[in-house]
Amino acid sequence: MALEAATAPRALLAACLVLLVLGGGTGPSSVLRGAGAQAGGQCLPQLNRLLACRAYLVPGAPDPSADCCSALSAVSHECACSTMGIINSLPGRCHLAQANCSA
Repeated sequence: MALEAATAPRALLAACLVLLVLGGGTGPSSVLRGAGAQAGGQCLPQLNRLLACRAYLVPGAPDPSADCCSALSAVSHECACSTMGIINSLPGRCHLAQANCSA
């Protein structure tokens, strides 16, 4: 599982970190609280640990640290999928087109 987690798309990490950094009283943080509730309350702490990965999300960044890889490997499949579902729904809720990364 650690290998699968270590090769997860940077987009997931970036999106999770954006949601964490923007956390305030409403908006993205309330969305994350919803993700945490969907994952039995365990999702938010898993995503909080991903802050260890923030320096590795920019182009040309070095390989992730052991702390980042450990945090990434600790994100459950349920939490990752729930978070991706939330992230994928945000552009539509903001009246924006979803990003198409395959082009």
